[in-house]
Amino acid sequence: MAFALWASAIVAFANIAMTLVLLGLYTGTYRRIKSSFTMGLLLFGTFFVLLNLAILVFWLFLFQNFGSAQLGSFVEQASLYMFFVNLGEALALANLLRVTWK
Repeated sequence: MAFALWASAIVAFANIAMTLVLLGLYTGTYRRIKSSFTMGLLLFGTFFVLLNLAILVFWLFLFQNFGSAQLGSFVEQASLYMFFVNLGEALALANLLRVTWK
């Protein structure tokens, strides 16, 4: 179980890193083009970073309180699912980064 918890956090960090790279690319594009679509991508990326930071804080809280009986079973059940959610996000971001980079 601890593996899934840590793996989920690592993937969330990777999601933040990929999103920050995308934000850098979108910022350069926005400076040149000034389109509302690019501004939407910048806002989406910003909210996506905030979402992944919230996920990391949530997991940190759960990990620190894992010893409590109430949270123990919840963390055990949710960690694997959260890993797969973060992994899905990472695959989508990697594809978006690949397409954007070209």
